[in-house]
Amino acid sequence: MLERAVLIVMDSLGVGDAPDAADYGDVGSDTLGHVAAAVGGLSLPNLQAAGLGNLHPVEGVPPADRPT
Repeated sequence: MLERAVLIVMDSLGVGDAPDAADYGDVGSDTLGHVAAAVGGLSLPNLQAAGLGNLHPVEGVPPADRPT
């Protein structure tokens, strides 16, 4: 049993735009992708292992062979 847990809430992080983005003037929305590009890539090993790079391209976060 774990003695402690850390929970990170990434509400409204923004990973790509929604299918209806044009209806709201949000075409090209991608907060995570733009942050990654601005800093030359991110190191997110736990999210990478969970498969973030398989869902959406993020500089510095390659797809996982076997997401956990």
